[in-house]
Amino acid sequence: MRREEIDEVTVIQRNMPGTLAASLTFGCGARDEEIDSIGLTHLVQHLVDWTEDHVAERYEDNIWMNDTSFLAGGPPDQVAEHLATICSAISNLPPEDLSDAVADLNADSRYVSNIEEGLRDPWGALLSRRFGPSGYGLSRWPAVDYKLFTADEIRRYVERFFTSGNAVLTLTGEPPQAMRLPLPAGPRVTRSTPLVNNQMGPIWYADEVRGVALTVGVEPSAEAVVLMWALRSRVAEAVDEAGVATGAEFMCEVVDRTRHELGLRVTPDFGRKGKNFDATVAAELLWAELQRLAADGIDQVEIADRVPTQRMTMEGDIEWMQSISELQPLAHQELLGTAEIHGSESLSELTGLTPDATRDIVSGWLSSAMIVVPYGSKPNLPRATEDSCPTTRFVPAGEVVRPPFSKRFHNKGRLVIGIDAISTVDGDGNVHTVPLSQALVVERFGVIRLAHLGHGCVTTISDFADAADKLRAVLPPRRFRQAVKQLSSNW
Repeated sequence: MRREEIDEVTVIQRNMPGTLAASLTFGCGARDEEIDSIGLTHLVQHLVDWTEDHVAERYEDNIWMNDTSFLAGGPPDQVAEHLATICSAISNLPPEDLSDAVADLNADSRYVSNIEEGLRDPWGALLSRRFGPSGYGLSRWPAVDYKLFTADEIRRYVERFFTSGNAVLTLTGEPPQAMRLPLPAGPRVTRSTPLVNNQMGPIWYADEVRGVALTVGVEPSAEAVVLMWALRSRVAEAVDEAGVATGAEFMCEVVDRTRHELGLRVTPDFGRKGKNFDATVAAELLWAELQRLAADGIDQVEIADRVPTQRMTMEGDIEWMQSISELQPLAHQELLGTAEIHGSESLSELTGLTPDATRDIVSGWLSSAMIVVPYGSKPNLPRATEDSCPTTRFVPAGEVVRPPFSKRFHNKGRLVIGIDAISTVDGDGNVHTVPLSQALVVERFGVIRLAHLGHGCVTTISDFADAADKLRAVLPPRRFRQAVKQLSSNW
């Protein structure tokens, strides 16, 4: 491996076979936005594409929670020209024709942090609960209407994050002599990662989600990763055998050098098979397997049998990205001080991992464990405390909105819009209040949902007549958003 600098950008080179591939990675991602500027990173990436000519024969742009990268592959002179053009485009943002550039852009093309179900994704719900309305907690919420962003906002964002000091270039071969990276000058960005909900003792709670999920905060280690993969395998077998789902997904967020969030997500299958999904059973099985792992540990033989032995191989038109993707952890380590740990690369390092050691590690997870289930689920999770959003019996003053007469038999609740808060009152008189400063309304296809950004929770309010129009009158334009497309039509 070789390190150097080009135009004050750190360059990391490792000679690898095949065509030259490069990745210009910025230490800026969706976590760096604010609640009223969600989507700004994606907008910057779109504007770069809007203004630059695609020179390289192969290229791709990616935005994740922690970073934004521009990849290129092909003949060295094309790669060099492609990246120089990108840097030039960044340096000249925003374009003069900004309104034209965003005219047909919407949030449906934005993909962040493996959140596939938008507002109802259980992993996104856990992150919003853990981190609040900032950093990783933003991943659940839809983007602001891109037409509301101003040229000054975009310019300030670029000047802070898309700079030479906050970028790393990785290459799979010698950098071309003509390589230039004319980026704005600026320092490496440092961040803090506050935890809003870092409770002691495991909790579970209900929210407007499709599926169930678990998260635990861990000190970054290969041991933690392979044990979560082993738990994923056990849970997948358990839910499949029970007939409630066909698998479980391993989830990970690289927070900082002292903490990663690891977890599992179990969601209904799409189509007819999804009708068999039972969130209560899925949550109980997930929790039972976690408890069993914490009580008994696991031996090295079973770990090796349950952890993937290799990372997914890229094929076809994206095969050229395989080698450069293997260098991305080097860029992340340089920019963030940490990188994702892959279980397939760690098994050989864990020959001394005994059942007693694994039991101690997993037992340590329980104090930060959170499980989310859909509203209406009441799982039996021994030693886990229910911690759903607090309600009161006090109904604040304000304009009362009721369901239309045709829906009052099924919904006896009401919506109260006050001068500084919005409250939902259910048929039993339980009141959930959202301060206006913490309120976000999300609409899609006539379904309206009210989010409490501080709690990270969501409530459906579609039954209340004229709710959308009335809430538009009391909320700023950026707090009324359209949800992104869902993988299921049952939004």
